[in-house]
Amino acid sequence: MKKMLPTLVLILVALGALRAQDEAVFNHYVQNPIILNPAAAGFLDEYTVQVNARAAWSGFINSPKTVAARLNGPVGDNFGIGVGIFSEKAAGIQRMKGQIDVAFRFGLGKEVKGVSPFQAAFGFLTEFQRITLDANIVNNSRYEPGDQTIMEYLEGKNVFDAGLGIYGSYLENTFGGLTINNLVANRLNDISGSTTDEGFNFTLLLGHRFRIEDLNVNLTPSVMLRDVQNAPFMMDFNIQAGFLDDQFIAGLSYRNLGGLGMLLGTEINGLQLYYSYDLGFSEFQSYNNGSHEFTVGYSIDRKSIQENRKKNAIQDNRR
Repeated sequence: MKKMLPTLVLILVALGALRAQDEAVFNHYVQNPIILNPAAAGFLDEYTVQVNARAAWSGFINSPKTVAARLNGPVGDNFGIGVGIFSEKAAGIQRMKGQIDVAFRFGLGKEVKGVSPFQAAFGFLTEFQRITLDANIVNNSRYEPGDQTIMEYLEGKNVFDAGLGIYGSYLENTFGGLTINNLVANRLNDISGSTTDEGFNFTLLLGHRFRIEDLNVNLTPSVMLRDVQNAPFMMDFNIQAGFLDDQFIAGLSYRNLGGLGMLLGTEINGLQLYYSYDLGFSEFQSYNNGSHEFTVGYSIDRKSIQENRKKNAIQDNRR
């Protein structure tokens, strides 16, 4: 059975990825909501660069490995923009993707000290990806010669897609957003009649940040719901604790698909380091060592840049 499993998983992963046309979900979306939602681009009025790396089912042959690099920040007073590059390899599939996020930010409610209590953003993403299959897949005993889908992806298939998102926060404590995924892919499937799914693909994130002054701790419970075509419905329950003004972060997550995750991280002077490890509850867990994820990022607040420019201008005028 153990000898057959790599072949079976290779086929299941390949077929599932080709049909779903959707890459792995990173776990650090509470710290970096732009992972899920284009409307979060520049939302915190910071310029952020980050690199995410995820190794799922480590120790298993041809297990999925995903790397992403992102850059996002504000443009003017009301706009945000982000760009991202992604690379993923799972079984015999290689996926490369480029993505652009554009967001429009605005405030609602009576301003307090010049700031609206409710901050919101509407965003749009567009992406282009190229998916190819390893030529060695034709040597697999389960390969059926002349399969049109396999031949198409062996030559490399280009896929264009788009999505919409809304994201917001209330009094900087309650946050959340909704993303409608795969708008183009869904529409093309509806036109061709290749699907009977009447729903739409979406990702929902909701959370709230509690401050416990006596302990100098920030608690952040959150939930993430994800429903995309040709993939199982996903629900994450997360609880994270930030100590010493979030200089040390620890968290736990439970996934309805059968998994438990642990998060450790730190945020010091704009530097962000996060690591998470998750295990599944299914029998397949006995064939792998769990999944690992790393995030390295750095953020610069736009106000600090503007203040430094003013200081430099004053010093220049004095000379």
